[in-house]
Amino acid sequence: MRHQWTAFTVALSFTLIGHARNRLAMSMTVFFIPTWIYLVRVTALSKDITFSSRTLGIDVTASMNSTIQVSSALHAVTVIAGFMVFMATFSARDMDERLVLAGYPRPQLLAAKIVALLVITALLTCYTTSLLLPSWPLAQPWAVAAALASAILAYGGLGIMAGYLLRGELEGFFVVVMATLIDVAMQSPVSNPAGNQAGLSILPLYGPAQAALAASFTQTSTFSCAARALPWFAVTSLTAWLIFSVRTRHCGRAVTSSAESDQQLPTPSGAGQEDIV
Repeated sequence: MRHQWTAFTVALSFTLIGHARNRLAMSMTVFFIPTWIYLVRVTALSKDITFSSRTLGIDVTASMNSTIQVSSALHAVTVIAGFMVFMATFSARDMDERLVLAGYPRPQLLAAKIVALLVITALLTCYTTSLLLPSWPLAQPWAVAAALASAILAYGGLGIMAGYLLRGELEGFFVVVMATLIDVAMQSPVSNPAGNQAGLSILPLYGPAQAALAASFTQTSTFSCAARALPWFAVTSLTAWLIFSVRTRHCGRAVTSSAESDQQLPTPSGAGQEDIV
């Protein structure tokens, strides 16, 4: 048990260090999120719009300016989280395979990535929610934070899965950017006022987007709506585990075969005895 805990803590520390060394992601977090929200705040129209939340069954009336800020915040945190987790997973993939070949336990390696994602989720959620608060008094700040966290987990899980599945960095970056761009555009009441297209409800941001918008302007309970993205997190994490297990399926056999070969090595004749001249 102690060995397993040590393996997990070592893997987690190296995963967090890898995230901290991703200067592009750190710069995007510090500068891109507040810049994007600020630009929307000073440029978007302030007229009121009314849109329906189909999951919650309510109509919401809010400023177009504030609505776009919420959608922009969702896009910013999901693309940054997906990019950060993908790069960390992709960069460490070969090393992870070597570690498994050397006998390192698979569960601890994947658990470290998931726990690191939880840390990233907490930090991004608090940071982004605090950036929205100066624009207008959020009706339910904690519910908005829960919606942001759910969205980050969904796309963070996608980043882990893509890190094990895709062959190149450019492919992963393109997948994360395009997936978040399409998802946010389809869920935004400004770019997609109807919001009744077939299959829209299966997208990762369907629940978090409606929850964040409703919680920003109403007192309706939105936590169950935000949780609709958590199955995406569970499915993508499980798929990442399966992909990693398939990629390293020969490593366990190699370790076992090597150990058996070492045990079966013949003892040299006369070993431990003095030579008689």
